[in-house]
Amino acid sequence: MQDIPQEKEKPKTEDLSDTESQRPSPVLLVFLILPLLGIFIALVMIASETQAEQNNPAQTFQPAPQRNLINFQAPDFEIPMLDGVTLVSPSDYEGRPLFINFWATWCAPCVRELPALEEFVAIHADDENGPALLTINLGETPEEIEGFLEEIGVQNLPVALDANQVIKADYGVQNLPTTYILDETGMVRFMKLGEMHFEEMGLYLQELEALKAES
Repeated sequence: MQDIPQEKEKPKTEDLSDTESQRPSPVLLVFLILPLLGIFIALVMIASETQAEQNNPAQTFQPAPQRNLINFQAPDFEIPMLDGVTLVSPSDYEGRPLFINFWATWCAPCVRELPALEEFVAIHADDENGPALLTINLGETPEEIEGFLEEIGVQNLPVALDANQVIKADYGVQNLPTTYILDETGMVRFMKLGEMHFEEMGLYLQELEALKAES
């Protein structure tokens, strides 16, 4: 009896057209990934800018509203000195010419002028009725200021603390450093924007004397 040959079973093959249709298009993947990548980059940039602002105190300085630059009665105030205990006010210097200097440790021209300001204070220290200087630091802690002054070797500088920068606003400070020169009556007669030099302070005192003689 002769065996009837069996038809061989054909191996199963996948329908490539169906498989390929199930795979996502590379172009579609690109369009899906790009927005996610953009969001990630934006988040990184925002985080970097936030960190930079935290590391750079200068970013927190905002110019005060403008006001008359000279010939106005200096706003009075009472704020603590660097020791955190002593309070100081412009009225403490009544009857004396007074330089009020606004500054911060992150301000390069402020730092350059500090030795000249310290020299001015030293020369007039024994003259109770003579010209005086008061520096006002904006927004920094006593620890930061003391450490900085020690680092640059400035020791005898009267520093008051405008922690919330309220006095800056009252005086209309737009940039740092800014120095206001008050006459004996507490009127702001001159304003110096930028680095102050020791010789200039003597010239301002001469100008104050000239104004006094004219009145």
